[in-house]
Amino acid sequence: MKQNHSGKPNMRIALLASAALLGLVSHNVWAVVTPSGTVISNIATMNYSVGGVAQTPIGSSPTGNTSGAGTATAFVVDNKVNLTVAESNSTVTSVSPGATNQVTTFTVTNTGNTAQGYTLVGANAIGAPTVFTVADDLDATVSAVFVDANGNGTYDEATDTLSAISSLAPGASVSVFVLATIPAAATNGQQAVVTLSATTKTAVTMAAVAEPGGANTASVDIVFADSANALTDPLAANTARDAIGIAQDAYRVVSSVLSVTKTGTVLCDPLNGITTPKNIPGAIVQYTVLVSNAAGTGASATLTTVTDTLAATVTHDPGLRVPTDAASCIAGTSSSGFKIVSSVVGRTLGGAAGVMTNIADADGATIVGQGLTVTFATALPAGGGYTAGELKSGESATITYNVIIN
Repeated sequence: MKQNHSGKPNMRIALLASAALLGLVSHNVWAVVTPSGTVISNIATMNYSVGGVAQTPIGSSPTGNTSGAGTATAFVVDNKVNLTVAESNSTVTSVSPGATNQVTTFTVTNTGNTAQGYTLVGANAIGAPTVFTVADDLDATVSAVFVDANGNGTYDEATDTLSAISSLAPGASVSVFVLATIPAAATNGQQAVVTLSATTKTAVTMAAVAEPGGANTASVDIVFADSANALTDPLAANTARDAIGIAQDAYRVVSSVLSVTKTGTVLCDPLNGITTPKNIPGAIVQYTVLVSNAAGTGASATLTTVTDTLAATVTHDPGLRVPTDAASCIAGTSSSGFKIVSSVVGRTLGGAAGVMTNIADADGATIVGQGLTVTFATALPAGGGYTAGELKSGESATITYNVIIN
């Protein structure tokens, strides 16, 4: 313990006590701790009598006292360096393939008794640690680490620009954001684990903090008190009493899983009609393009366009005929050149109930020469809980059009 013969009143303790009485102590103070540098002093008083006669009390002193009030015995409170780093919201961050500046949030808390600064490092986890029951199988690219400047717990690009904590009071916490880019080739369900480490520094100056060890001195000594981090990634774990805190968080890819299937079915031919038709010149073949988003993915896909360049050996059937004649391909109903059907009953469709013309208009389907295009923003318009072109998990859309073999 510190030996200090100063008898000065403990002003810091007095101020803290006054603030507590006035209700001014911040709620982010986790416990009442005695600040480092605080002088703790008092005097022991000996009361005694001789021959039944009370004598003048004797006050103690560090070196021994035989009379009078004595001298206070004092010591200075040392700097107990302690911190915690924790993942903030107890859940993964859902991301899409190729997404940039994706945010994971951590909390750094000064659990020591001295204001400290902290340098911060974010990194992709090495190995395959398991976080939130899922093993790491994807590498994210950490691009930046920022401190929550306004204390709202949300990353604000224009506001949160500092990459280190210059000073954090004892018992106080601050949010820290790790930003990363997700690989474009990432697939649904993959997970990337990232770490945040905070290294204790001297407040404001950000000078290194060292634990001198050795015998107790009369000045403020530094003692590291942080615990070891039991992380699942052995390369991310750190030892006890090193003034470093570290924690893990994870990005999990939530993406659509699209499947596109194109089939061709001969409807009729000039010789057999609709009875066992063959793919001979003059036959009508119906193409079906099925776009489906796998169930259970949890993510919608926003469809933009589907295009098809027809072979020179076929001609687009502008009527999307449905042949009914058993002997030829001539008879049959006629409509516009494309049709779209949604697996969702009652969903609004482009054109007239999903039947679209060939010309460039507002129904979403066009044909120029041998090039066919269906634009889903108009073929699957917004409405009824859907955004334009949206295909939710477990849903599908089917486009049909006919060609005639030359």
